[in-house]
Amino acid sequence: MTATGVTQERVTTTTPPTAPTGRGIRIEIQGLRALAVSLVVVYHVAPSRLPGGYVGVDVFFVVSGFLITGHLLREVARTGGIRLAEFWARRARRLLPAALLVLLASAVGTVVLAPVTYWPQFLRELSASAVYVENWALANDAVDYLAAANVASPAQHYWSLSTEEQFYLAWPLLLLAAGWLARRQRRRWQPAAVLLAAVAVASFLYSLWATEASPPYAYFSTLSRAWEFGLGGLLAVFAARTPATRDQLRAAVSWTGFLAITASALMMSEATAFPGTAALVPVLGTVAVIWAGAPRAAWAPTGLAGARPVAFLSDISYSAYLWHWPAVVLVPLAVGHPLGLRTKAGVLVFTVVAAWLTKRWVEDPVRSGGFLVRKRPRWTYAATVLCTGTVVLSCVGAAQWQEREVAEASAAAEAFAAGDDPCFGAAAMERDGQCSDRFAQTSTVSPAFAQTDGSRGLPCMQPEGDPVIKSCRFGSAHPTETVALVGDSHTASLYEALQVVAERRNWAVVTYVRGGCPTTADSDRMVGPNMQPGATEICQEYASEVLRTIERDPTISRVFTSYRSDIYAYRDTADELHREVPAEVLQGPLRALADSGKRVTVIRAVPTTNGVAPRETLRSTKTLVDPGVHVPNCIAAAGRADDPCAGPREVRLAPDYLAEAAEALGDPRIRVVDLSDGFCDAERCHTVIGGVIAYFDASHVSGAFSRSLGPLLDARL
Repeated sequence: MTATGVTQERVTTTTPPTAPTGRGIRIEIQGLRALAVSLVVVYHVAPSRLPGGYVGVDVFFVVSGFLITGHLLREVARTGGIRLAEFWARRARRLLPAALLVLLASAVGTVVLAPVTYWPQFLRELSASAVYVENWALANDAVDYLAAANVASPAQHYWSLSTEEQFYLAWPLLLLAAGWLARRQRRRWQPAAVLLAAVAVASFLYSLWATEASPPYAYFSTLSRAWEFGLGGLLAVFAARTPATRDQLRAAVSWTGFLAITASALMMSEATAFPGTAALVPVLGTVAVIWAGAPRAAWAPTGLAGARPVAFLSDISYSAYLWHWPAVVLVPLAVGHPLGLRTKAGVLVFTVVAAWLTKRWVEDPVRSGGFLVRKRPRWTYAATVLCTGTVVLSCVGAAQWQEREVAEASAAAEAFAAGDDPCFGAAAMERDGQCSDRFAQTSTVSPAFAQTDGSRGLPCMQPEGDPVIKSCRFGSAHPTETVALVGDSHTASLYEALQVVAERRNWAVVTYVRGGCPTTADSDRMVGPNMQPGATEICQEYASEVLRTIERDPTISRVFTSYRSDIYAYRDTADELHREVPAEVLQGPLRALADSGKRVTVIRAVPTTNGVAPRETLRSTKTLVDPGVHVPNCIAAAGRADDPCAGPREVRLAPDYLAEAAEALGDPRIRVVDLSDGFCDAERCHTVIGGVIAYFDASHVSGAFSRSLGPLLDARL
């Protein structure tokens, strides 16, 4: 969501139907820019007030496509080519000074204000934004099962700037190709129109597909957004050939466009499948406004778009966009609570003041005058490399400092875990009165270490798109038994606990785990929040193949299975979603394993970190999961308070329908083991237990705590 830098340029034109102002600024684009940045800022500061304010990004993309294409086509017509070095240097001088200043300030804010657990993600995204690949970083994190719950970083809004920079790199090359074709065919504009139309159509079709198949990539990918730039570009190609149109008609078209954009911001929300076909409304609305230009009819929006406050907001929109989001992210960390009415007002005032100062003292001097403007483009490139490198190296240096702290905490935690302390981790829960303050912050409680302490079972998860079943084998080379660990990522996080049992009993352990896939279930109707269209079928195929593999393997004598049941729902024959899964859906695979001669142990799902009790009936998978509390972040933000992130037992112990279905079978070959006592007492479920943080994120058990559960699991068996 960006107030694009290119829209700050003052563009003159003599082609109808647009009428420039005396200052050489296109009034309709001035109004679009002010409206778009207002939508985005209000959406970020008060999302419930304007749930679809993110469409401001689409407005800027169309405007960028129109202005840049028009500029480049005029250069091609005038000189027969495009001076790429000068074009890219102008873009760098226009966009980078303010952008890099805000990134550097955000890095300082991260180190000063953010808990150390936030640093790895924040600094990584700041670095990605400095080199304009933040959109791809966010897309990858969104589809990464273990990274999808990342908090918003101060640089998250740079995804759209990254998209635009990639557009600025590729678009001139496309237009150069169009110019070459035009010269060969002795045509003036048709090749450009054909190429732009082809790009726009291909991108739009990809966007439609990706919105259904992979929403994160659809939202952040340059490929799925190129059609928005393309429509703006096509408008620039045909603008000079647009016949003169009556002011009355153009006024009506202009109002229609502005209203379409505003209605999109009011009626769309996070639940809207976007971009897809929904993006057509704000995109075509923007096209309509630009086409209509600045009609002189008395009732046209021209007077409003040309008002001084609108002009001021338009002028500072790029810097306003850059500054507002770091303030939204960092101010709550500074004040220790979410944004309230006063702090929201403070963010808005800060945004306007910081944007004006940046425009006055950074943007204008670098863009319009000074050393770099007078020198050849290579000087701009050298300055770009130097300043970008400064930001990236600052982030890398801070990250390395944090990594040293993690390494020290890791060594302390490993030494504690290796010391056979009777009050280590979950063991402290069984020694009430024997362990002093079981939930206290101790020297081994390190949130920075905890968030890196994922189970060694997680790397064994089935890779997405790999048709070959992946498994890992651990333990004795000459085991008395071979046991299988089967389930989702939460099952994989119990690997250390099972390893302790395997070491005591001379077992070998083989894993079959897949993120977000309830393997021991009839997954044809099981859906989860990360199971996009097509993923349910893939999960079912995986589950069927894994179960057949285990059933046919005579060396496997036992199967341990579980999953976090509150992240899944069941779709009935009426296509309605239900929290509770019918017992028969879960019992079939368990019975089949037992019939093949395996002893089956269902491990009850460990407590969640939920803040509210799970709902029984759902409307969509978007409301399926309470994301819970990111435990290391919560502990880091709370300072030295003892176990600040504990919660009521009746909320944290969500129903486990797999365990209930197993118990209902009454089959002696299938048993249920409950490890909840390792987390919970009679009233609360805890997150700091026996000197160990129990989770490395919002739901997965940390490696150290999983190990501490081993003796409890062994005793339950």
